[in-house]
Amino acid sequence: MATYITLADVDSILGAAWASVESKDEAVFEANAYLTALNLSGIDMDDTPDDVKQAGARLAKCASQGKLYQQQTEGALEAKTVKAGSVTTSKTFGAIDKTSTAAQPASVQLALALLAPWRSNPFAFAVKRG
Repeated sequence: MATYITLADVDSILGAAWASVESKDEAVFEANAYLTALNLSGIDMDDTPDDVKQAGARLAKCASQGKLYQQQTEGALEAKTVKAGSVTTSKTFGAIDKTSTAAQPASVQLALALLAPWRSNPFAFAVKRG
């Protein structure tokens, strides 16, 4: 796992009161794990860009509140009805869109926006000819 952000970085960006002392180390660990999982590219790890540190700080704060890896358990109630001639059938169910950015906490959305220049497309690949 790469270390994009340190506890000192987060304290410097958000102030020392961003989380309880007991939860800070774990929150920074989770933030670094989240950043590593994004497969960021083009970042000089010896001189981490400020936007990446800002994003990491927001992710750490979110992690300290238990929201970074929180599972969404509420969704919308949906109903579908199909009619074919005189026969009608309906189905009611709960739907959760887990891929929507709206399903993520605001601080995670901000962090992802800050990281946009370094995020790679998982469906893109380099083609070398010659």
